[in-house]
Amino acid sequence: MTTPEAGPRAARATGRLFGGIVVLLLAAAIVLWGSSRATWVSQVVEGLPGPRTNTADGAAAEPVLVPWALLCLAAVGGLLATSGWGRRVVGTLVAVAGLWALLRGVAGLADPASEALPIGVRPGDRPLPAEAVLAGPSLGVLGGALMLVAGLLAARFAAVLPRLGARYDAPTRRAGDGATAVRTTPADPDRALWEALDEGYDPTGEPRGEPADRPAGRAPDPPGGRASGRPDGVGGTEGVAG
Repeated sequence: MTTPEAGPRAARATGRLFGGIVVLLLAAAIVLWGSSRATWVSQVVEGLPGPRTNTADGAAAEPVLVPWALLCLAAVGGLLATSGWGRRVVGTLVAVAGLWALLRGVAGLADPASEALPIGVRPGDRPLPAEAVLAGPSLGVLGGALMLVAGLLAARFAAVLPRLGARYDAPTRRAGDGATAVRTTPADPDRALWEALDEGYDPTGEPRGEPADRPAGRAPDPPGGRASGRPDGVGGTEGVAG
């Protein structure tokens, strides 16, 4: 049997999951941007008057690092603005881009992009083989892994993640086995005020339900006011047969 606390507990769990996905995307954006600024490739050139070192950063070795970082920021907005299949599409795109970033980072470690090095060989120079700098490609691998995890989580749990503005939805519970949904009164007075307005009630007026001064057994008043006619029912709303 589902307890009344199960709904709020599940809502908090999905809220934490959504927050974790957002944190992963923001962290991936920061890491990928840092990877674009870090050195990926270095090369020592022996010559006169002495050896010198040429380097290339991530933006030169992998120009898509900055667009990947921007994609992570755009994905945060996409997850906030969409739901259901829209979030699955966003999550899938992020996961594919994250896998691509991860593989490019591994490739940067295994096969340094020597073509990204600046061209400035003078007569008598003897360039040595290009070498990968560990920090830059490693940050690319980490950023790609964060993107991949965030995208997979968003695509997998898209249906249960909270929607933007869903905190104003009034919680409901089933009354017995019937189909009537009963509204529960929230503990927060401000939220109760919003829910009353959403349902069309005046939260500052008479409480919902039967008025306290109505005699026992008396039928409810019609929407337009009290029924016309004498208390004994004669002269009511029914017409006179002619």
